Amino acid sequence: MKNVKENFLNTAFIMIGSFILAVGINVFLIPNKISSGGVSSIGTILLYLFGIRVSITNIIINIILFAIGYKFLGRASVIKTIIGILALTVFLEITSYFPVYSDSTMLSTIVGGVLIGVGVGLVVRKNASTGGSDFLALVIKHLAPHLSLANIIFMLDSVVIIISGIAFKSLTITIYSIIAMYISSKTADVVITFGNGAKSAQIFSSRAREIADYIMERFQRGVTGIHCIGMFSHEEKLMLLCALSPKELPLLVEAVKQIDSSAFIIINDARSVLGEGFNATIIN
Repeated sequence: MKNVKENFLNTAFIMIGSFILAVGINVFLIPNKISSGGVSSIGTILLYLFGIRVSITNIIINIILFAIGYKFLGRASVIKTIIGILALTVFLEITSYFPVYSDSTMLSTIVGGVLIGVGVGLVVRKNASTGGSDFLALVIKHLAPHLSLANIIFMLDSVVIIISGIAFKSLTITIYSIIAMYISSKTADVVITFGNGAKSAQIFSSRAREIADYIMERFQRGVTGIHCIGMFSHEEKLMLLCALSPKELPLLVEAVKQIDSSAFIIINDARSVLGEGFNATIIN
């Protein structure tokens, strides 16, 4: 029963994300010849130059890329990605009949970028994909594992945007496309990591063991003790390292100050935390 519910939610996220993505592409970006990278941008170019429908371009290119890159995905990701590719293709065709917005190029760029980011974010949160440059990036990363997947995708999308600018012979379109790509990537990043953020705290105190006991008992969080030496005092101390949710942080700081008013605390944003009590999506 749990697996059925999980599969339903995964499919729902992928379908909703694909629909939002298609709306951003067809209603806001394509009417203004704006690209945000990926297969949809190639589809925009082919639509204006040769009249080929974006949905057709999407399915053909993704079939080719999927045939090349599927081996680098796990079985579950393969299934969800197939759903994502098919869903986006269908929604690209449906939304091509929606009324378009072309009153303001800048507003189209912003709204289109946000919608694409939300759509991609919802799909990626379920470890799926709608195809596109992701597959080619996986192949390149397999051949050059030292490269970041995010950087590879960024470079591929940048190349597509440059090609788009050349095809339309417009520097203005290239600039708007860069803005759309930036907005979509930042929005997707927020959606992917939403609810998964955490705070990491480094605590230096002469009463470290007492503080550690409090954290483990009060918050049910693990604490790591690291021996270190203060270079000014030359005293050996125990530094505590722990990860907490943002809402737990103020309670921790208050408790530490009550236990040891001279304690030194360093707080950092933990982009993603994996382990008991935390659930995060990692994009390397």
